[in-house]
Amino acid sequence: MRDDRQDPAEPNRQRCHPPAPGSPADRRRPASEPRAPGGPLVEIVEAGRRPIILLCDHAGFVVPDAIGDLGISRVNLMRHIGWDIGAAAVTRELATRLQATALFNHASRLVIDVNRRPRTVTSIPAVSDGCVIPKNQHLSEAAVDRRIRDYFLPYHRAVARRIAAFRSIGQIPVLVAVHSFTPHLAGEDRPWHVGILWRGDRRLAGPVLERLHAQEELVIGDNQPYSGQREFGYTITFHAQRTRLPHIMFELRQDEITEQPGIDRYAALLGDCLEPALADPDLYSIFDGDNLPTTGGLRAWRHAGHFSPLE
Repeated sequence: MRDDRQDPAEPNRQRCHPPAPGSPADRRRPASEPRAPGGPLVEIVEAGRRPIILLCDHAGFVVPDAIGDLGISRVNLMRHIGWDIGAAAVTRELATRLQATALFNHASRLVIDVNRRPRTVTSIPAVSDGCVIPKNQHLSEAAVDRRIRDYFLPYHRAVARRIAAFRSIGQIPVLVAVHSFTPHLAGEDRPWHVGILWRGDRRLAGPVLERLHAQEELVIGDNQPYSGQREFGYTITFHAQRTRLPHIMFELRQDEITEQPGIDRYAALLGDCLEPALADPDLYSIFDGDNLPTTGGLRAWRHAGHFSPLE
């Protein structure tokens, strides 16, 4: 996840140029996006049959051929503005460790951000972290509709169907979202190694935070670097909080998970912290409180746009 709540009309926006070698924006980016050439934009990995669903909203930085390009270089597309660096690799290993189902969205968040409510400023960002995205400027309603239909709804349909498959056999699934964040934003360093976002339902977040805080060498964010109290993003709000399913959202600092040793370390860390709570059968139940924001939540698929999720 990134903090991209910048107004596209903000006067200090500028054209996006490749970061200078060795600069914070250029440090240890992965060499390629984690998707087989020609593979599906929505990838589903079945690593086991436990009622656990891992979600990686920003797994890749693919710009589909139907769009062509966004008017920025591939180098910039591979920066944190285009995807969650390292998140897919950690999610893949965590799925194997937990014997869980994992869903990956490989379309770049700059095409449309599946973790933002459609038709909001940050859904198809015209500017991201000060970088102008030329092909996202002044889109027609028809062009926005196509991106929702082709690159937003397929991922959320896949998530909804996996949840429904568990519910149809009497199981309440746990949703685990994995994101990553840039270590430097708006001229400030972000010290947290791992962040946990939560609001209302702490059945999973509480025990995981307790175990993470026992790692004295790590700086742990409790609703940092983003706060679940203010904004959880679309995916967890719609699929878990609205329906009161057990859930948690992780934010991992990107410079910790750009290479395999770090990926292995954090997949093991998250697995060790999750497993005791996931072993509790009482977790797999509907939350009896209210965890939606006081301003109101997303109550139905019609809020996602003009399309039915099942058509």
